[in-house]
Amino acid sequence: MVGGEPADVEAARPYLDAVGGTVVHVGPAGAGQTVKAANQLIVAGNIQLVAEALVFLEAHGVDTESAVRVLRGGLAGSTVLDRKAAGMLAREFAPGFRVDLHHKDLGIVAEAAREAGVAIPLGAHVAQLMAALRAMGHGGLDHSALLLLVEQLSGRDH
Repeated sequence: MVGGEPADVEAARPYLDAVGGTVVHVGPAGAGQTVKAANQLIVAGNIQLVAEALVFLEAHGVDTESAVRVLRGGLAGSTVLDRKAAGMLAREFAPGFRVDLHHKDLGIVAEAAREAGVAIPLGAHVAQLMAALRAMGHGGLDHSALLLLVEQLSGRDH
């Protein structure tokens, strides 16, 4: 995701191609940062919903591994579900993308949304949940540790 004048992006393309697998010109200067912010917004929301779904399933005594297999095959299937559910079920939160970094990125999203006059009500809520998880001392864990917060809010700490 690269922002800038088209001619400038094309001039830099050999260098960009050398450091990136897929290089896509997404608009004027700053557009790459905006696309990255949108990505972080979507990822945080998806992780939060996976966390809520897992706690919900566990509360009903559902075989969560089987349920995740079913969910993967339907519209709920996602890269987040594929990459994060197993670790969440095992309560293994070794950092891949740390809570601290996602918290920082969600701050960038919130500021950019304010500047553009765009409402991001779910994004703002997930940013607050990420901040709460960080305040609990979990900033060094993988962002999928949002599951821990959902468990605590549900009175279902492991």
